[in-house]
Amino acid sequence: MRKEFQFRVKNHTIKIVNTWTHGAKLYVDGDLRDQDSSFLANGKVALLSAKLGEHGVLEVNPISGLMSVEMDVYLTLNHSKQQVYSSYKRLSLTEQRTA
Repeated sequence: MRKEFQFRVKNHTIKIVNTWTHGAKLYVDGDLRDQDSSFLANGKVALLSAKLGEHGVLEVNPISGLMSVEMDVYLTLNHSKQQVYSSYKRLSLTEQRTA
């Protein structure tokens, strides 16, 4: 099963592609930045990450369910971590505006 997530962060187009057979891949503005082919994810440790210049580091935490995988994405800068995307819960308007 293939699942894609696409969103924007700080004027960058972010795409995450997850498949059961080829793992997860992180694209920033169409360029492959990171990939992981492990089958288990706990959601507490970033599975994928990419530097977004002076904006910080984008970290992708997968949340595994019984039949699907969802994604939480954070932007980390100077020990500050801000959620910028979630595939399964709605972010507040403040969180959406600052992403």
